[in-house]
Amino acid sequence: MRRVLLATLPALSALALLAAVPARAESSEGARHAAWQTCLDETFAEQVRTTSRSFAATKAVSTCRDREEAYLGVLAGSPFLDGEDVARIRPALVARARDRLMGERRYSAL
Repeated sequence: MRRVLLATLPALSALALLAAVPARAESSEGARHAAWQTCLDETFAEQVRTTSRSFAATKAVSTCRDREEAYLGVLAGSPFLDGEDVARIRPALVARARDRLMGERRYSAL
């Protein structure tokens, strides 16, 4: 039992770090996350006036790609995550952001 817990500890630590990063607005990660979320919200609000919610969310995600990359770049530079970890979680992170814009709830480990 102890071996199983010790084996899952690194994965749980990385997941806990990712969950805590957006909440720390004073940190570099928090600031980049806030900038990405603000861009998504503003672009979505602008696009949804003339298009469907789905298209507006897709457009917001593509328009704010530079801020997303800045946020993920800071995460990849963290001592707890590397580029491979960030690349693995990116699709789920983007899907969750898109769902948030559309008002849908995504239940996942992220």
